[in-house]
Amino acid sequence: MTNPPVTRPAPPAGPAADGSPPDGGRVHRALHAFARRLIARPKTVILLWAVLIAVCMPIGGQLTSQLTDQGASKVVPGTSSARVDELTKRSFPQRSERELNVVLTAPDVHAPQLKAALADLDEELDARRRDGDIAATSSAYTVFRDATEQFLTRLWQQAGGATATAAERAAAVDALTRRGAVPPALVPAARETAAAGDEGRVADVARSAAIAADWRDFPLPVPADAVDRLIAKDGRTAVVSVAHPVEGDRDPDVDWLRKAARGALAAAEADGADAAAKVHVTGELALIHDTYDKAESDTVLMETVAYGIIFVVLLFFFRALVPAVLTLAVVGLSMSVSEAALFGLSHQVTLTQFTMTIMQFVMLGAGVDYSMLLSSRYRQERLAGRSPRDATLHATVHAGESMLLAAGAVVLAFGATLLSPVDWIPPLGYGGLVGIPIVFAAALTLTPCLLVLLGDRFFALGRAPLSDLERQGAMGRHLRRTAEFARRRKVAVVLVFLAATVPFALLAAGNRSTSDPVKLSPVTDSRTGYEALASAWGDSAVLPTTVVGEAADGVVRDGQLTDEGRNAVARLTERIAAVEGVAGVDSATQPFGRPWDAAQQRQDRAFLGDHVARDGTLRFVVVLADDPYSSAAADTVDRIDDALRAAGGDVGKLTIGGATQVDLQYGAALRTSFWQMVALVSIGVFVMLALTLRSLLVPLRLIATIMLSNVWAIGITVLIFHHLRGEVVIDDLPIFLTVLMMGLGMDYEIFLVTRVRDLIRKGHPQDEATLAAVVDTGRVINAAGLVMAGSLGTMALSSTLMLQQYGAGLGTAVLLDATVIRILFVPATLLLLRRYNWWFPTLRRRTPRRAGAG
Repeated sequence: MTNPPVTRPAPPAGPAADGSPPDGGRVHRALHAFARRLIARPKTVILLWAVLIAVCMPIGGQLTSQLTDQGASKVVPGTSSARVDELTKRSFPQRSERELNVVLTAPDVHAPQLKAALADLDEELDARRRDGDIAATSSAYTVFRDATEQFLTRLWQQAGGATATAAERAAAVDALTRRGAVPPALVPAARETAAAGDEGRVADVARSAAIAADWRDFPLPVPADAVDRLIAKDGRTAVVSVAHPVEGDRDPDVDWLRKAARGALAAAEADGADAAAKVHVTGELALIHDTYDKAESDTVLMETVAYGIIFVVLLFFFRALVPAVLTLAVVGLSMSVSEAALFGLSHQVTLTQFTMTIMQFVMLGAGVDYSMLLSSRYRQERLAGRSPRDATLHATVHAGESMLLAAGAVVLAFGATLLSPVDWIPPLGYGGLVGIPIVFAAALTLTPCLLVLLGDRFFALGRAPLSDLERQGAMGRHLRRTAEFARRRKVAVVLVFLAATVPFALLAAGNRSTSDPVKLSPVTDSRTGYEALASAWGDSAVLPTTVVGEAADGVVRDGQLTDEGRNAVARLTERIAAVEGVAGVDSATQPFGRPWDAAQQRQDRAFLGDHVARDGTLRFVVVLADDPYSSAAADTVDRIDDALRAAGGDVGKLTIGGATQVDLQYGAALRTSFWQMVALVSIGVFVMLALTLRSLLVPLRLIATIMLSNVWAIGITVLIFHHLRGEVVIDDLPIFLTVLMMGLGMDYEIFLVTRVRDLIRKGHPQDEATLAAVVDTGRVINAAGLVMAGSLGTMALSSTLMLQQYGAGLGTAVLLDATVIRILFVPATLLLLRRYNWWFPTLRRRTPRRAGAG
């Protein structure tokens, strides 16, 4: 097979230096007992895993059916935005986030074929409305059709209705026409109405008449302001509002609506409509739905690239084919178990497509790292002269401790994401929280069992894979030179790293991030539809600020404004409109931005339903003059809040919500929860490592170096995406990057520090142990860093900006952490602190041990 193992020289014997870490404690003893039982029954363990995987595969295959488009809102519970969201769902469900918009664009949307397409779509929607799947719809077509139907029905009734004969109705209609009661454009429709035997037939005539009429010069009175909200002034964009019921947790069927809209347009094109006409479906949930679909399709590409990168790294690391294949197999098969576990969890919590994406890439990176560490330690034990069985035992104990600590840190980090005050982040955390323990268990059990069964054949089909790869070749020489440089220039290394952090910190601190769902979404049908709406009506009109609340006593009675209420609402509307930065206000007294008198409000009550509900809730829609996610818009919202307080509650107890307010409150909640989560993870990791490593300074320095790499990574991400590409930076990037790196970035220092501690326990002085540990672990740390960066970094290939920035940030942080920071900065700090690295208070006196050279 390959070259026989080369025996490494035994480390110097002798007592440990005073202040050095104590001998292996409970963790080592527990791992030793576990490893002995494990390697005694390798076939049984592998069989149990095979059965578990076989059971879980069909269950995990059902996971995608449980993923939802909901649970991605950035509304923070307990805030004014949440209150507005709750009141809107209750009292104005047609204007909640469950409203979707069909957007029709064309050189002229008034073309007869396109008006017919809107009519065809309305019929499709009406069928679903009767089934309860859709709550309400509105479009320019429905406005003109309803006006026409109302007129023709009244005409039919005046002509005698069902009690008259067709001839009698025709004579009556002719008489009304001669008196000028029928607009000339509607005379043909009026005569068809006379022939109608019932009101159902009248409705059919109204439909045809509405399509045939010129909407720009309609023969009947319709609220022109309402039409202006449904057809753009230039006649190139029309919108259809489709509201879905709030009850139940089923997502609106975006795909069905898109298919129905495209089918109606296809029929119009077959009838001669302009080929330039396009139709899109947009809205908050449509944006999320399309983003998830895009992320799911991107995952195939990302996984393919990630597996390719990792396989190449494993080949170079092991210099053999079999361990590379087996390592990927262990991790890949464990994913099916994780997916089954997530399927069970999905019945209790909300999971999204990003839950699976994060889980897959974190498991892939961490699982390969764990298996590499264990099998690499096995090879080192074989080089030290141990038999394959003993080498497996020792590798499982010593590498297992590092793996356990690393996995524990990652679980703490993902667990902290569940504390996020918004429901966007916890679904991301569930993936890691479930996947990491499972892939850790697979690496810690399957890999040793394969080593016991295969022995050195585990490294088959390679070129001298059991040679001393750490101390031989270019990598070994580079690591020795790097470690020696860190020893000689330790103070300079630390100062240079700290100085280099300053510009990255300034970049990160000076960036204004955003939660804008449109700018953060990939190019999809829903984003194109949103941009068409924004182009026609403006961003702030599409994403307005809303003021909602329960009316004060005497303002609303039976779903209508009282005279007193009308005056109070009008005064408040004027007060809000006068606020600097407000472009317009819709309310119950001016539903389309211009005041309506009492007669108009009584006549066109249907249009007031967006502003006054039967339960007495009022809604004001405020269009801001600035981009809703700008700092100017945020200042305007503050001034609106001042205006509401100055009004003194005459109208009611009103609360501000909408895009700008959500963004402000989400950002504030992120900042608060960021420090809470960082504190939680830091304390948890510190306690875990302090008790395990018996050191106070090592965990503290580890947390500090993680923060350092995070600052670098965030700064580089801001530089790439904002300054070079001109894109916004997602506002939860710092929190997600920092919290995850608090877990994932621990791996490499844990690998290094536990090796230093083991060498000191064997009698090596501190300096010698540090330099030797850099050489012993540097190769596996570099390879593990490439694996993790290759896995997480491939998210940058996604078309979703959020995943692009997660991938770039995490990939950069891991690479920096595994290379320059762990190979230069950490050894330099270890050598500066020397014996104080291992200081740990104790309540009992111990017999001092001989001080070593360290």
